[in-house]
Amino acid sequence: MQLNRRSFVQIATWVASSAAVPGVALASGPAAPRAPDAMYALVDFFLQTQYADLPADVVEATKTQILDTVAVALPALHEDGIHQLYAMAKASGGKGESLVLGTNVRLPAEQAARLNAAMAATLEFDDTYEPSLMHASGVVIPTALSTADWVGNISGKELITVVALGNDVTCRLSRAGSPGMSPFIVGWDPTPMYGILGATLVAGRLMGLDRKQMMDAVGLAYHQMSGNAQASVDGTLGKRLGAGFASYDGILSARLAQQGVFGSHNVLQGFKGLFKQYHQGRVSIDALLGDLGKSYAAVDIAAKPYPCCRGGHVAIDGTLDMVKTYNLTPDQIAKVVIYSPPAEMMLLGAPIEKKRNPQSIVEAQFSNPWMVAAAIQDREVGLQHFTEQALKRQDLRQLTQRMYTQEDKSLVRPDGGPGYVRLEITTTSGDTHTRLVKFAKGDPKNPMTPAEYEKKFFECATAADMPRAQAQQVLQRFKQLEKEQDVAALQSAMSIL
Repeated sequence: MQLNRRSFVQIATWVASSAAVPGVALASGPAAPRAPDAMYALVDFFLQTQYADLPADVVEATKTQILDTVAVALPALHEDGIHQLYAMAKASGGKGESLVLGTNVRLPAEQAARLNAAMAATLEFDDTYEPSLMHASGVVIPTALSTADWVGNISGKELITVVALGNDVTCRLSRAGSPGMSPFIVGWDPTPMYGILGATLVAGRLMGLDRKQMMDAVGLAYHQMSGNAQASVDGTLGKRLGAGFASYDGILSARLAQQGVFGSHNVLQGFKGLFKQYHQGRVSIDALLGDLGKSYAAVDIAAKPYPCCRGGHVAIDGTLDMVKTYNLTPDQIAKVVIYSPPAEMMLLGAPIEKKRNPQSIVEAQFSNPWMVAAAIQDREVGLQHFTEQALKRQDLRQLTQRMYTQEDKSLVRPDGGPGYVRLEITTTSGDTHTRLVKFAKGDPKNPMTPAEYEKKFFECATAADMPRAQAQQVLQRFKQLEKEQDVAALQSAMSIL
């Protein structure tokens, strides 16, 4: 792979002349840096990298992420927030370009991508780039599939390539801003915020945009950037839609650029660029460009074995371990204290009365007391615990009243990912059991097995009412994705009749 060396040299010269820590001192007035914006290097990387350039472990990880993302999207079509979006999209009409996953319904490409990405996020079962709590796959993969379906003749190898690049660039962007700080502490939801730039690059490459058009497209996308964390804090249906907004706007931006609409090229380092406007100049250029083309985020993305906020998985793992090790039953539980770092406390532990008494599925998905209660009561945590029926279960609601949460700053994870958790279970007999859990199941340091991925795929396919024989055929095709000549045919094969 031969990247644009001139861009790298100019950027390196500019960085060397800047007074910066992990951050960079940006221009203080309207005059922008003379060197090209760092986005040029990312665009060159995106346009020039080919399937043969990808390391074997990146290819395999990316194939798994594509399968996993499709799986978690399939059962979500009729969930609250999604079925309304689906009805609106069908009613609005437009040229049928891309399939809604799991159906025979075609919508304009950006509308299909918006719906598919929102579906991927809805069950809180989508994978996570833990250093920045970024759900890159949930934006990048639906964007790639919808664009490929519309454009046509996109091979499995090309799909793998654009997804690997899209996930890598999106994760790099999310990690570069405000290094060492959780995005949710800063106040951003990184998935829609950075996802729009990744989606634009993915759509642009599949559409055949040239370098200038790609820069125009990301400039237009930056003008639409948004994504605050309030929906997660409040537990609203808006949390489900952010990835969809990013996918829609990414394809829209690429289409506009293809038609000659131009945008700013100083997206990252301009006077009002991303790094200054959203991060007050706190940025790590090394996190953005270091080992570009050599190190890929794909191998560091964590899968979810449980359909709820990734930050709560350490609590689930620790609880399941103690319940099974000590053979604890719900009636033996006197009190559970869940110690979490600040970001997880904000999202999952406070206010305690709200977390003990979730009023919506989204609130339950972001409640450590609810997750831990489910793990104690049923010795597993699955899709069945995040439904309207589950919210009415009195056994779970009674158990959550024995849950307590407490902030502990010593549990902050050094790389900025989901923090550690310490659990204390006190029994009615006076015994106290404790666990410190650092890396939840699915983390690259504690990975899911191929068998566990297959189990998850079939769980989701069954929840979507996909016949078992069809699910088995789809699974085998995804395992050999690099052999697909046109991935549009694979999407058609997922239609649930």
